[in-house]
Amino acid sequence: MADKQKVNKTQTVREYLKANRKASNQEVVEALAKKGIAITTNYVANIKATSKKRRRAVKKVVAKRGVGIPEIKAALGLLKVCGSIKAANEALAAAYEIKEMV
Repeated sequence: MADKQKVNKTQTVREYLKANRKASNQEVVEALAKKGIAITTNYVANIKATSKKRRRAVKKVVAKRGVGIPEIKAALGLLKVCGSIKAANEALAAAYEIKEMV
């Protein structure tokens, strides 16, 4: 029995939507079905709604705080690498200390 390659359906849908921004849910389902990926229109709708929610949240923070999207992405990357806000704060404190020395 041959091993099936696992496909990340969510990532595949996001990539398709990135390439085809105006695609309807049904168009996404049909296009991915041609590639052998079975999903439902509701699944595509959920992925779209989640991405819109994230986009609105980012825009809200950008407007409120006055920081840009690159800064927010960098901060999220720092949190991802550090694992917690406490560790990120410690890393930032160390960075400030190094900056003052230089």
